Amino acid sequence: MDEQEKLVADVGDPDIVRYFYLDKKTPEVVEFLNGLQLSLSMSQDDVPFNAQVKSYAGAYDQDGDLWIIKPVASAEEMLYHRACEIAYLLDHRTGTFAAPTTAVLIKGKRYRATKVVPKSVQISSYNYLEEPFINLLRVDLINRWIFFDEDRNPNNYLVITNSKNRQFMVAIDYDKADMFSEAMKITGLPGKFGWLRTEKTRFLTLLRPENFEGISIGEFEGRLCAFASISREELVEMGQRVFTGFCDDPSAIAHRVAENIIRRRDYVDAYFRSMFKAQVENQDACQDSEYSAFGQSFLDMHKRKM
Repeated sequence: MDEQEKLVADVGDPDIVRYFYLDKKTPEVVEFLNGLQLSLSMSQDDVPFNAQVKSYAGAYDQDGDLWIIKPVASAEEMLYHRACEIAYLLDHRTGTFAAPTTAVLIKGKRYRATKVVPKSVQISSYNYLEEPFINLLRVDLINRWIFFDEDRNPNNYLVITNSKNRQFMVAIDYDKADMFSEAMKITGLPGKFGWLRTEKTRFLTLLRPENFEGISIGEFEGRLCAFASISREELVEMGQRVFTGFCDDPSAIAHRVAENIIRRRDYVDAYFRSMFKAQVENQDACQDSEYSAFGQSFLDMHKRKM
């Protein structure tokens, strides 16, 4: 069972599965978004309040589902937001719960669009340093690091509840993802887990490096393997489908973005595997530390007696 299938099984709610396209393979989602037909809503009341204050409008797709949209000023900016769609598609491909995101033309005008997450609550309403959210955020760091998405704050995660009253974290808002940069904008610290970022005014994750202490590589294995399973050919084909019609040479840009993703993916994979060990190794290290502390205590006692 791959990560997409695991997410569907975990959600276990047909309505949620359909709404978030979890029943589709990622190439099917690409085709659906390419054929997305949005009609502007005449009522601003359709738009969630948090989106209203950011000047979003509403639009309905061919299935009657609501999206929030915002105008895009230029063809260059449109291409950027199409690249942000690739970040969403990679979330989908790796079994990450995320809100569908794209950039579309509506009556010849450019818009970026995000599917509304119904009946959701911002993650700031919960203690996300506890289960189940802290583990979800730990694993989510892999995606944001690969996307160079340095604007992850509590507004970028919503929580929904399925019919069995189980809560799920949904990633939203890819507006600050950078799929075009060829330089490593985020690098790992040597010696101890952590990261250095280019954009110092933003957050890569809601967590601090100390929130990752004592974690085994097993916590990240599924997500790392999901990214590793994506071939260069798959990435290029995805990019060509996303960029066609929005630039002069979609193949060249698709190859560029594919190489960027592969370079970042391989870097993150190697760094995580160098910093996190298997559970048994962590247990052995913990025991060694306990034995060392016991030995030091014994020596201290012996010195006092002398």
